[in-house]
Amino acid sequence: MDSVPRDLRDALAEDVDPETDQASAADKSSVRTARCWKCESLPAPGSKLRYCGRCETAAYCSKPCSRADWETHKPMCESIRQSHEKSLADFVAQGGRAKDFNQRCDDLQSWFREVPGLMHEMKLVAWTHRSQSPIMYASASDANVDGSNTRVKMIPRSFWDEDPRFLDTFTAAEREVIRMRFGEASFSASEEYVCVLRGTTFTLVATRFFGSNGPIRAVQIVEALTAATKPEDLADAFAWYESALTAEDAHDQLQFIRHRSRVLHGCTSPQGSVPVPTRALNTEVAYMMMRTLRLAFDIRLTGLRSATHLNGREGVIRGPDPADEERWTARLDDGTCVSVKAANFVHVRRGDYRRVSP
Repeated sequence: MDSVPRDLRDALAEDVDPETDQASAADKSSVRTARCWKCESLPAPGSKLRYCGRCETAAYCSKPCSRADWETHKPMCESIRQSHEKSLADFVAQGGRAKDFNQRCDDLQSWFREVPGLMHEMKLVAWTHRSQSPIMYASASDANVDGSNTRVKMIPRSFWDEDPRFLDTFTAAEREVIRMRFGEASFSASEEYVCVLRGTTFTLVATRFFGSNGPIRAVQIVEALTAATKPEDLADAFAWYESALTAEDAHDQLQFIRHRSRVLHGCTSPQGSVPVPTRALNTEVAYMMMRTLRLAFDIRLTGLRSATHLNGREGVIRGPDPADEERWTARLDDGTCVSVKAANFVHVRRGDYRRVSP
């Protein structure tokens, strides 16, 4: 049997979250971030990011990056400054100290970003419902250490602009900031969305871009992979891995996929090339992409001969079966766990995409 670059059980356990490890355009009109807005790098050890003196939000690792990004940043700088000043004033009016405000922003955003799959879930739900100009709302308490109880709500404009219950969800200051975000001349519902992150003592309203190569592109590829067996769809999946992950992680994932295609699916394509697609291989690759994003992969069992009573049952794939590399572990909706081959389940879309539950 061909060797695998990593132990099978570890190959999917060390996936990288592209939205956490690579700054995207989504960060560029929201709040203070940890990476340079121009080159997307972290500051050098012992150094700090430089912030735009006007909006105090745009962050750069150096003066050259700041100068180079000015033409891009200039159109949004004033609206970000006004929003920042309004939020700061509200924070101080409630008894907070001005010097604590930016640190609170950073801490709150970092906490939500560290909840596996949460930011991807919010972006995908916002994209699905973008015609409704939604607010994506997530809240958590200090007791919710791992984010497992954090829930995402999609609040369409028809609700927050008209329904009196909106008053019970957000304060007057928060409502004003939300309306200001949607009212900005540059706001485009097809390119960006508004999200509200609420902690125990602090709320952050941010505008984020959908982007072109994150979870939205990934689920488009997943849908194509599981609908047919076209070579170009598998090639798109390989290209997504190479652009969304670090070079090392992308290499390991693609090697793992090639190994499965040769050993388990009988593919004889040239070494290093994109394998010949099969329904089973495509389904596995689709699952791996969703696993990388920490999103649930819903399935329906089919074609089982020794357990025909399970055909038609639905659930989610939980990961590789540690006892058999040909199989995957699925948790059915009634809590039953079964071990199945990729040929015996199909991907199904059940409502909005959501992150994997603990």
